Amino acid sequence: MKFGPAFEHRPRIPDPGSRSPNPGIAFEGCGCRAAFHVGAVEWLVAHGVDFSAVAGASSGALIAGAVALRRTSELRPAWMDVIGARVCDPRRLLRGRWPFRMSEIVGGAAETYFGDTRLGDTAIPLAIVVTQLRARGFERRTLTARDEVRLSAAVRASCFIPGPYSRMVPIDRCLTFDGAWLLRVPVAEAASLGAPRVIACVSDEGGRLLRGALRAVEVEAPPGVDYRVLSPVARVPVRTFDFDRDATLESFDIGARSAEAFVAANRDWLTGARYDFRNKKGGEVLRH
Repeated sequence: MKFGPAFEHRPRIPDPGSRSPNPGIAFEGCGCRAAFHVGAVEWLVAHGVDFSAVAGASSGALIAGAVALRRTSELRPAWMDVIGARVCDPRRLLRGRWPFRMSEIVGGAAETYFGDTRLGDTAIPLAIVVTQLRARGFERRTLTARDEVRLSAAVRASCFIPGPYSRMVPIDRCLTFDGAWLLRVPVAEAASLGAPRVIACVSDEGGRLLRGALRAVEVEAPPGVDYRVLSPVARVPVRTFDFDRDATLESFDIGARSAEAFVAANRDWLTGARYDFRNKKGGEVLRH
C-alpha cells in the first residue's frame, strides 16, 4: 500500500506575510509510540480540522509527511503493515549482519509509501528536523521545500539512532542523526512555516516538551510561539521500539480519545480557525 502517487514537483514556500487561520501541528519524535499520533490526527482530520503547516522529528516525521500529503487515512493501514516485525534478530549475527532492523523497517516503509515524492511536493507546507554533527557540535537542521531532498530520505535521516538503526542518511554531506536528539517536538518549526498557533502532539502523559532520543529531559517552551499540547488521556502502552499489535491498537484509540478531549478543552483557542468540528454522528460541535 502506498500513500498515493507523487505530486508534480512544485515547491511550496510559504509567504511569511500570509498566515492561514488554521493551526499548524508538530509531531514529537518518540519511536513506535508515534502510534498515538496516528489515532490523534485521524480524529482531528475526520472531524474537520485542517492544518496550515506540519512539522515532525524522528518517527514524528513519518506522520508529518503523510499528513502534509493529505494521506492521513492511509496512516493506520501503513502502520499495520509492519505490525509484528522483529526489531532485533540475534540470528543475523551468524550471517555477519547487524541484529537490529529499524533501518529496514522504517526505511522500507518510507521508501514504499513516499516513493520519489520530494519535500516541495506536499499539499501542506512541511518541515522535517534532523540533527547534524558540525564543528561546533550537534546542531538542528530543518528541511523544508527549499531543500531538494526526497521525503523518504528526510524521514530516514530524521529517524537514525546508532544502534537500533544501521543506515545513516547524510544531509549536506554531514553526519546526520535523529531529529529528536536536541528537541523532540518541532513546535517552532511549524510556526516558522506560517502557522498562527501550533498543536504540539506528544506521547508523554504529562504533556511535557522533551529532548533526547534515548534519555528524555524536559525543556522550556519555544519563546513567542502560541501553542497548546495534545497529550494522552491515558498511558500509551506501546514501547519505543515495539510493534505489538494489541498495544498499537490501544495507542491508536488513546490518540483518538485524547484529540477529542483536546478539542473540548481548547475551543476558545481554536476558534481562530475557520472550520467546523463535527461529532461522530455528523452533528455540529463547534463552528466559527
